[in-house]
Amino acid sequence: MRTDTRSSRYAARLGVVITAVTALILLSGLGLLAGCGGDRHEPAGAAVPARPGAAAGDPSAAGTGGAIGASAPAEGPDDAPAAAARTVEAYFREINDATLAGRLAKIMPTALAGCQPCALDVGVTRSLQQRGLHADAAAYRLSDLSAEPRTGLVAAVTFTLHTSTVGLLDLAGRRAADAPGVPTRTATAELALTQHGWRIQTLRYTPGPA
Repeated sequence: MRTDTRSSRYAARLGVVITAVTALILLSGLGLLAGCGGDRHEPAGAAVPARPGAAAGDPSAAGTGGAIGASAPAEGPDDAPAAAARTVEAYFREINDATLAGRLAKIMPTALAGCQPCALDVGVTRSLQQRGLHADAAAYRLSDLSAEPRTGLVAAVTFTLHTSTVGLLDLAGRRAADAPGVPTRTATAELALTQHGWRIQTLRYTPGPA
């Protein structure tokens, strides 16, 4: 009985050793396959996840391990005076579109938060939205748009602003009131260059008609 008991214990220990050695061999084999990739051309390891918003292939997205020259660096904002003029056009286009649709104007892509005349324009669109009204035509039209040479990170754009009388319609399309136009004025938009491009800092209008 003692001999049988010892044999059983020896066999059990031997089984544990064999299992452990087998596991080590399997793990070593998996490590070698991961390092070599074999004939299946699999990557040696998982790719480093890119940062949110980073383009695929951007060396900066993979930290210091990225391949140099894998992709061209992102271009900066258009700092040309002509781009500043387009920003002014886009601003008034958004005000027109918002009044036509009876919605709140979204001027973040074209103006800075501290622009007080811009805040007044947005306030008009907010009032129309809250009253359930919208314009039946575009109120603003620009002409003689001209961008002056930039000075550092600042640019000035001059233009003539034409403001027409428009009808205000309710949700049923009935004419509720008129928004009277004002005499044509010359104006200057002062813009600042940000990391996202030109943004209007302020709008200055002449006190009298152009």
